Amino acid sequence: MTAITKILTVLYLVSICQLTEAQELLPDKICPVIFPVANDISSQANVLGLLVISRAWFHNSGQLAGYIAKDDATGIGVEIHFFANHKGQVSGNNIAKCDRYRLLQVRASNIKRLWGEEAVQIDVPDNNDLPFYDNQLLEHGYGSHQTPIDNDDKPWDARPSRASTVAIYDTPFTGDSMGIDGRDIKVEFETCVVCQRDNAIDSLLSCINWGYQRDLLEPFGQQLTSWSEPDILEQQCRLRASELFISTLDNSHRIEYLSGLDWE
Repeated sequence: MTAITKILTVLYLVSICQLTEAQELLPDKICPVIFPVANDISSQANVLGLLVISRAWFHNSGQLAGYIAKDDATGIGVEIHFFANHKGQVSGNNIAKCDRYRLLQVRASNIKRLWGEEAVQIDVPDNNDLPFYDNQLLEHGYGSHQTPIDNDDKPWDARPSRASTVAIYDTPFTGDSMGIDGRDIKVEFETCVVCQRDNAIDSLLSCINWGYQRDLLEPFGQQLTSWSEPDILEQQCRLRASELFISTLDNSHRIEYLSGLDWE
């Protein structure tokens, strides 16, 4: 058993109460969140908590959500939660000296783009001043909270309660009109935890990769080009953000992160 696997096992047992309090949360991938100390990213002493992504569900352009994909499904949905442990909690040991935690997401896609969009970009609307996904224009929550009001693209009827340090609820989709002839539709995300500090440079922590693909279907008769229902891409934990993630932030012309980030 690797050191990280041991860390993950211990953290999962410690946090199981938090996860089971939110009975409807169905964890699919659980990743350790690391604060590097003296270039050591494998020490259990550096673990600030867990980044958890839920089991993905499917929906048809924001409607008819469910855990089984229908033939006309065009997108998926996930909830992503960061659970800080005692070492990471702002009110606890707070070894990283954070004032709060945020979630920052980059999206890469090979589809037709709206004016001003890029193939790889920070995944927030243009009118955002900051790059974080947990902002007033997008679905998110802090601490004890209810899931978003909009249930049409969620696999539940009421608003289940959640309890995590910070959470986002993302339901991306790609209709056939956005596909490019001759190519599968592929949309990938990298979601990272940021330690935000009011009087010091912020730190980019650990991440998770996820996404979906819609396969190009063979044309039949005079039918227009079409694509399959989404397939869930393999979710992967990252102790550090990818070079693509970092370069996307560094080169973004849509949103400038004036606070700066400590990449090391």
